[in-house]
Amino acid sequence: MMRYRLRATAAVLAASLLPLTFTVHAQNNVTLYGVIDTGIEYLNHASGDSVTRIPTLSSSVPSRLGFRGSESLGNGLDAVFVIENGFAPDQGGHLQNGRLFGRQSTIGLRGAWGQVDLGRQWTTTFRAVIDADVIGPAAFSLAALDSYLPNARVDNSISYFGTFGGLTVGGVYSLGRDGMSAGNCGGEQGNSACSAWSALIKYNAARWGITTAYDELRGGPGATPITVVPGAPGVVFSHSGDKDRRYHLNGYVKIADVKIGGGWLYRSIDTDTRNLHTYLYYLGASIPVQSMTFDGQIAYMDNPSYDSKPTLVVLRASYAFSKRTAAYLSAAYLRNSGNGPAYSVSASSLAVHAPNPGQSQIGTLIGLRHAF
Repeated sequence: MMRYRLRATAAVLAASLLPLTFTVHAQNNVTLYGVIDTGIEYLNHASGDSVTRIPTLSSSVPSRLGFRGSESLGNGLDAVFVIENGFAPDQGGHLQNGRLFGRQSTIGLRGAWGQVDLGRQWTTTFRAVIDADVIGPAAFSLAALDSYLPNARVDNSISYFGTFGGLTVGGVYSLGRDGMSAGNCGGEQGNSACSAWSALIKYNAARWGITTAYDELRGGPGATPITVVPGAPGVVFSHSGDKDRRYHLNGYVKIADVKIGGGWLYRSIDTDTRNLHTYLYYLGASIPVQSMTFDGQIAYMDNPSYDSKPTLVVLRASYAFSKRTAAYLSAAYLRNSGNGPAYSVSASSLAVHAPNPGQSQIGTLIGLRHAF
């Protein structure tokens, strides 16, 4: 009798696992991927001293671990998802204010008409600068002048993007752009407080491309002050009518193997207490030479509201040991002009070490990157 009961139990368990087994085998296009990238960084004129450290955030690209997948639903329709964790390789902790999947967490549908996604995702700012900015979201990058650029994500959002030939159009709308306590602008209260929206039009040809985009963040009760000069006190952003807007226009061209990219970014912050504007210009080139790649970029920020006019020059040389592993050496020089707060090459870090007003800063970084 006992043997019979054991056999019956085993049969029931096997039967109950059949749907699960079928589902796992049917979902055969899930991909695990990631990057680990870190190095040793040196900064001079860092809060009155010099600093040598392993950066918490990106060195040449942000470290991440993600899963993406899709399932065909028939008639050209796919279900798609992506969950992506950002982590700090120096300590092994989560980034994005401790979120488990803070870089991306979306589910959507994809067809010939485009793709719709729901969840935490990039605004159009990410797609706007990715082609024209040759340095990318590195330790020494445009983030030194506008820390939002590599962190342009929103919670509670819906997006649509479609590519038709060389033309890409799309937009993102968030009902509550930051639900974490550190940001404290969860929204979803039946008004525009803490909402966000952005739109993009991009055209890519075989050897060139051009992009225009708009990105708007709304304030709300308890919202973190808006950063203008990374490391300096921000602008109070506590009302639903407060707006932080960015207008992008940029492009790139490829001449043989050389890529040249540049752009213009106008930012307007309008609040109950203050109105201000900044103008960012950047131009760079990427030159591959066998296993080496040489990148260089110059960027200039005109910030009349803070009486700050920084100029940033970045050079980077990378050596590819393989398609997945590379070593690199980066150097940055940031010249601060004006009497306002100083910008810093360390602004992409959680711990910003800014020089004194009017003082320049140099940063160097040697690092190693592996993608899987």
